[in-house]
Amino acid sequence: MGRPLTAVRLLEVVATALIVIAMSNALVGPLLDPLQTGGDSNPVLRLMWLPIYGLIAALAALRVQKLAQYWLPAAMFGLLIGWAFASASWSLFPQISERRAIAVAVTTLFGLYLAAAYSGRMLSEVLAGSFLVLALGSYFVCLAVPSLGVHHDVNAGLWRGLWYEKNQMGATMVYGALAAVTAAILSPPRRPLWIATLVLCVGLIVMTRSATSALALAVVMCGVSVLSFMRRGPAGAIAAVWIGVTFATLLGAVVVLAPEALYQALGKDPTLTGRTQIWQLVERASDKAPLLGYGFAAFWDVKSAPANWIREQLQWVVPTAHNGWLDLKIQLGAIGVAMFGALLASSMIAGLVRRDYLKDSYFALLFLAVYSLTILSESFILAHNSLPWVLASACMARALGPRPESSAMALPAPPSVRAEGELPEPYVPALFEEKIWLPPPQPQDGPADWRKAG
Repeated sequence: MGRPLTAVRLLEVVATALIVIAMSNALVGPLLDPLQTGGDSNPVLRLMWLPIYGLIAALAALRVQKLAQYWLPAAMFGLLIGWAFASASWSLFPQISERRAIAVAVTTLFGLYLAAAYSGRMLSEVLAGSFLVLALGSYFVCLAVPSLGVHHDVNAGLWRGLWYEKNQMGATMVYGALAAVTAAILSPPRRPLWIATLVLCVGLIVMTRSATSALALAVVMCGVSVLSFMRRGPAGAIAAVWIGVTFATLLGAVVVLAPEALYQALGKDPTLTGRTQIWQLVERASDKAPLLGYGFAAFWDVKSAPANWIREQLQWVVPTAHNGWLDLKIQLGAIGVAMFGALLASSMIAGLVRRDYLKDSYFALLFLAVYSLTILSESFILAHNSLPWVLASACMARALGPRPESSAMALPAPPSVRAEGELPEPYVPALFEEKIWLPPPQPQDGPADWRKAG
């Protein structure tokens, strides 16, 4: 057996889980930030995040040697965040851009810390445990405090749990389902707990009736099956790729030839609940600053003239573009979009090529696939104090970072070589053990026997 969990490591795990729960913004929206201002007009939120930033810095300092090994993804993130800092020089509101750039830098640092400090198995269990707490809290408020956990507006009757609206809970529970599936695969001793967590997360997704979340959940479950099938050898890989290409081709044909049928199947109108109208107006505003944008996190401020023009056109308070790519373009221009696109594409390619080396049961690769889907309708790119960006940073860092030293499914190493404080790995017996047959020893006829005979 490996060394037991030390007090320092236990405190580190608890602190990590608390930060994950805080980054999910549970209860922050409905109670402290109903207008989703992000804290610029709410001093309580600013003060709330300061101790969390301090805790992140302390955790990063504790694992600084491991973080140094992730210099390549750290450098790529540094370029993107550096561009966000530079945008303060042309921003509509320079102070907001500087303050938000600092916040997103700390948020990204936490993602890098998750990638460096935890193995694939341990990371999945820490995340799954955090999502279990969030799921139980959501069931409690929806059933016991429906005035808080259930919508009473245009989405009346739909569950939103601990969040501002149902889509936020749906996206969070999709991430929870992925973490639970991964933890169930990598940790057989606690598999019943993580399967129960998966069931709870799926139940909340159903209660949101979010088509995007349902589609993302399908990507998770199908992705696990397809990637597992690919491990059966070249024939399985070819079959999986053929099925994926066929499905993508059919979906593309439906989108081009019969989009109304697709919208009806997803329960959406052709404007995607007004999103296409927002996108058209955002594109028009972006044409006036195509390369540089309006400054990081500055466009949607309540005092922003171009944002207020969009709100006047649509006759409601639009908080974001409801599209991560468009929001990034309106903030950092085409240059920022190109930088992030290169980072995401290289991470997904690396994750696909190195999927067996990461030893995380495809968590990084599948999360990046789900993230790429959700940013088409939500503004999760370079989002400060945001769990989706934390997990995206962690997964991109794992895909681009060094190869893990040992498999999370391997037998536990001797205590003398195990890093201090590391959780013991579960013992998973091999289905078939290779046994080498050696012939029994035979009497030797050599010089010694000859001399004895003589």
